Amino acid sequence: VLTLEDLLWGLLLPSGNDAATVIAYHVGGGSIPNFVSLMNQKAAELGLKNTHFVNPHGLDEDDHYSSAYDLAVTARKAMENPVFAKMVGTRNYVVRASRTFYLTNYNFLLRPQNESIGADGIKTGYTDDAGDSIVASATRDGRRVIVVALDTADRTAEAIRLFNYAFAAFSWVE
Repeated sequence: VLTLEDLLWGLLLPSGNDAATVIAYHVGGGSIPNFVSLMNQKAAELGLKNTHFVNPHGLDEDDHYSSAYDLAVTARKAMENPVFAKMVGTRNYVVRASRTFYLTNYNFLLRPQNESIGADGIKTGYTDDAGDSIVASATRDGRRVIVVALDTADRTAEAIRLFNYAFAAFSWVE
């Protein structure tokens, strides 16, 4: 028996597709298609123009897609939720239920050797179509930058390059 919070940890840290399916079934009122419809409604509310969902877990499927821009918009909105931000910024977590699960976040930007980057979370992923990918957030001097790298040979290095470029090349104004 797992709580919804337990399932969210399993979804967000090790990319638990099984957790995504169970959450979708529960939130969708016993219907995964209902949940996917809610996902598409939320995408429309966020103004995402190049996103369409057909499943809750993101595995490759015909007519299931998103763009780097839409992923960045979604990430920015998601990071406004403190529970989400805490979860995606956590390196390791232990779920204690009828058995114990040791969960690891595969976002290597959160490792001690990358601490100077200022990374504070989000999500790595892999599918055959998207390749190794990352949506990442870093905060320096109170300013957050979101980067997205899709189908990259080294998602961690690519995200670091993008963060360093963004923080060096742009200035913020009130």
